[in-house]
Amino acid sequence: MENKLKEPPRIAVKFANMMFLLGILFSILLVVYAIYKIYNLPEILSPVFYIFSILCGGVFAALFGIGLKRLSNNLKVNLLLLFFPVGIAVYGFETYLEFQRSTIKAKREIIAKQTDVSYDTRTQMEVLDDLRDSGVNVIPDVNPASFRKSDGLKTNRGRIYPLGSISNSATIGGNEAGYYPIIETDEYGFNNPKGLYNKNKVDIILTGDSFTEGRSVHSDENISAVLRKLDFNAISIGQAGNGPLIEHAALKEYAEPLKPKIVLWLYFGNDLGDLSEEMKSSILNKYLNEDDYSQNLISRQEEIDGLLKNYIKYEWKKENERRRMEYERYSGIPAIRIIKLYNLRIKINLTPTPTLYLPTLIFRDILQKSKQMVSDWDGKMYLVYLPYFERYSTGNEDSNRNFVMQTATELDIPIIDIHKEVFDPHPDPLSLFPFRLHSHYNAEGYKLVAEAIEKRLQADGYVPIKSKK
Repeated sequence: MENKLKEPPRIAVKFANMMFLLGILFSILLVVYAIYKIYNLPEILSPVFYIFSILCGGVFAALFGIGLKRLSNNLKVNLLLLFFPVGIAVYGFETYLEFQRSTIKAKREIIAKQTDVSYDTRTQMEVLDDLRDSGVNVIPDVNPASFRKSDGLKTNRGRIYPLGSISNSATIGGNEAGYYPIIETDEYGFNNPKGLYNKNKVDIILTGDSFTEGRSVHSDENISAVLRKLDFNAISIGQAGNGPLIEHAALKEYAEPLKPKIVLWLYFGNDLGDLSEEMKSSILNKYLNEDDYSQNLISRQEEIDGLLKNYIKYEWKKENERRRMEYERYSGIPAIRIIKLYNLRIKINLTPTPTLYLPTLIFRDILQKSKQMVSDWDGKMYLVYLPYFERYSTGNEDSNRNFVMQTATELDIPIIDIHKEVFDPHPDPLSLFPFRLHSHYNAEGYKLVAEAIEKRLQADGYVPIKSKK
C-alpha cells in the first residue's frame, strides 16, 4: 500500500541501533559508577544523589533495551533524529563550559593583565627556592591538617599532635591576589607578631581555619591584624585546614593559659567536612572526651620545631603528592568531567550534597565544651559566621548554615553573621575576593570583617584593655 511507511536507509537503522546499544552501555556504566561512589564516598557527602543515579541508570537501561528490541526501525530513527541533536547540543555546551573552566591560576593571570595588576607567575616552590637563594630562610607551609591521617607525629615519648607551625620562621602563603605573601610566625608558629602571649592581657583570641589565619594577604592585613590596629590585643591561632576539633584543641592549648576576655570562633562552610577527618585522630578525640586533657604544647615548642623540621625534610613532599592525587581522584580530568556533565550539573545544582550526620552532633558538643571552657575563666565566646564565594557568585548557600546558626543559638553563643553584617549590604560583594574569583577574602574583605566584629563588641559594651589604662 502507498501509505505504508517507507523503510529508512540501512545505514540509518544501523546507526540508530548502535546509539541504543551505547545508551544501554552508558546506563549500565552509570549504575556501576554510582555503586562504586557509594562505597567510596567521603563522609561529608550524602549517598542520595548516587542512589538516584542508580535508579535512573536502571530505568534508562531498561528503556533503551526495550526500544532496541521492540520499536520499529522508523521509530528508532525518528527518535534518534529528535534526541541526537539535543545530546550534541548538551555535550557541546558542557565542552564549552569545561574550556571556560580554565584553572583559577590562569584566570587570575588573565584578569591581572586586563586590569594592569602585577602578577607573580612563579610556582610556590620556585618562590621558596628563589628566597633561599637570596639568603632568606623560608620553610614550606605546614599545618595541623597534615597530620590527621597519621594521628600526629611520633616521638621518643609517644605521639604528639602539633597545632601550630614552626616558631620564629618565615613561610609564604598562596598566590591569590597576584603575589605570594611572606608570613613570619610568632613564638608558637602562628601568623602574629611576637610578644603577644601575656596572661590576662589579651582581649581576643581567634580560632579557625585559613580565613582566620589570613590567607591571600600580608600579615598586617588579616582579621587579627586589623583588630590590633583597632586597639584590641588580638591573637590568631587559626591554621589552614583546621576544623572544629582542632580549633577546640587549640583553644585548650593556647587560649586557656592566657585567659582572653573574648574568644572568636570563626566558622567557615567546609568545617564540618574537616571535622569528619579530625574525628579519626585518637589524640584530637581526647580533647573532646577527657575534660583535663592537654599535650602542654605551649611548653614544648622546641620539641615541636624539631619534629616539624624533620617532617619537612623527609615527609612533606610525599604528603603533598598524596593530597594532589586525592584531589585529582575527586575532581577528575577534563575528559571525564565532560562525560559526567560535571560543569552543567553544577550550574543546575545537580550534584552530591553534604549531609547532616553524626559529626554535626559532635560539632554541637565541641561548641558547648569550648563555650564552657571560656566561661570558666570568665571569658565570652562568639561564633563568627564567614560566608563563602559561591554565596555571591552562584547564589548557592552553605547547606549546613541553618544547623550551625541554630546550634549556636541553642547554646546561647552570640553570633556575628558576616553575611548579614558585611557581604549582603555591600554593593559589590564579589569585589571582596581577589580578582572576583573563588578564593579567600582580600585585604578589604578582611578589614570589613574585623570592623564588623569591633562594632559588635562595642555594642555589647566591651572596652579593649588598652583603652582602660
